[in-house]
Amino acid sequence: MTIFSGCASSGVTPASTSVQISRSCEQLAQTVDHPEPTIETDPRVTVGEYAVALDTANTNLDATRTCQVRQRERMKAGRL
Repeated sequence: MTIFSGCASSGVTPASTSVQISRSCEQLAQTVDHPEPTIETDPRVTVGEYAVALDTANTNLDATRTCQVRQRERMKAGRL
């Protein structure tokens, strides 16, 4: 044990209070490009393209939420 200016030190560095969370969930949250119709584009095709883009975006959101829930569960259990 060492004493510096009235403070005792055992030489052991205290554990950090910060937690490093994996960025894997953030990688699931990808931006989905929207269709760019032109004047020649059939509106029905554009509607279909938007539906596919929206479905892809919603799938990304669902996967991100599921991942975050699992991260919180692991963190709560002390396994992160």
